[in-house]
Amino acid sequence: MQRASPLLLCLILVAVACSSEEGAPLDVRPSGAPDVVIEDVRRHAEQFDQDLRHRPAGSQQEFAAATYLLGHLQRAGYVVQLDYVPVKDLVRSTNVVAQAPRGEPRVVVVIPYDGRGGGEGIGVFLETARALRVRAADHAVEFVALGAERATVSGGLLGSRRLARRLLDDGVEATIVELTGVGTGEPLVVAGDAAVDFLATTGGGGEEGRGSDRVWGRAGFRHALVSGDPAAVGAALLDFLEGPAG
Repeated sequence: MQRASPLLLCLILVAVACSSEEGAPLDVRPSGAPDVVIEDVRRHAEQFDQDLRHRPAGSQQEFAAATYLLGHLQRAGYVVQLDYVPVKDLVRSTNVVAQAPRGEPRVVVVIPYDGRGGGEGIGVFLETARALRVRAADHAVEFVALGAERATVSGGLLGSRRLARRLLDDGVEATIVELTGVGTGEPLVVAGDAAVDFLATTGGGGEEGRGSDRVWGRAGFRHALVSGDPAAVGAALLDFLEGPAG
């Protein structure tokens, strides 16, 4: 059996210490710069691209990644819920849900965190969540890190399917903004049926038809897929979420 790394063991101990499925630190107020800090994006990226490089769905490494995400979202002042995602018999993953402070979300920002790589996108996700709380503490944006998106069972996309079902069951009519391909070095790209709204706010450039709507489109959600340079994506996304979207 492969021995767990010191970082993984530390994160597991933290998870055991705060094992409730929902909660936030008492009296936590958002702090830091009101913008996405690229140095912090890169620090987050190192955790996922080096220390937790391989995160199969339902593994200890994916659990450690979920614990990392939970801790940083709580430090940003969010109430965080762990929504379990069945993978196969006796194996489950987790969606990490930072609830919208204002209540029912108008926008849900999502990113997969299982599998390999993707550290810069996860860094932008965490930094955007933090910076938005600094800019507008009482906003209507939910942030969800999706587990088991790259699982090889049942066609994958298990985290997004679980989230779509939860939103539908709760009667939530939100726009889904999915971070995909962040860190590719491409210009800011926005696609999907929410692209017009996003671009009208950010002034960026877009391309229709990029990416898959296998989950969001079939479930009837307006959605946008966003990729490109981390600094460009972070700035554009934050401005969009602070505007009419939030």
